[in-house]
Amino acid sequence: MTTTRRKRPALSGAKFDINGVRKATIAMLSSAYRSGRFRTLADILIAMEVIDADLDGQPHSMRSLSESLDIPYTSVSRIVFGLTAEGGEGPGILTLNSHAEDRRRKVIGVDPAAYKLFGKGPHQAAEKAMADYYGQSVKSLKAKNGSRR
Repeated sequence: MTTTRRKRPALSGAKFDINGVRKATIAMLSSAYRSGRFRTLADILIAMEVIDADLDGQPHSMRSLSESLDIPYTSVSRIVFGLTAEGGEGPGILTLNSHAEDRRRKVIGVDPAAYKLFGKGPHQAAEKAMADYYGQSVKSLKAKNGSRR
């Protein structure tokens, strides 16, 4: 029995090559994991979603985060608490703040001091992978749009 190497399927109608995005995702996830703060992919996914929502000025509640990521509420609650200073080892990247209108609800925020400790490693790793793969077009796009943080 001989094995033949399968070719990657061509993306129909794709306007750009997805391999650069894949390489950037791998670089970002690897860098976040090497930071030592995250144990699982779910930790990284939740932290990145909360950071993104915080940058957009639309902080998540436990329910909105659960619905956004399609992860059970109990799992989200456990993971978020593990990523806070009270629930995890070391500095917590997330904070649980009281909701402005309902004292029973919590709003998930990002701790600025811990975010600085987390560093720009994952962001820089993703940007480097994108620039290495796509070249000058990523650099000109970044210069045109500017940075969010």
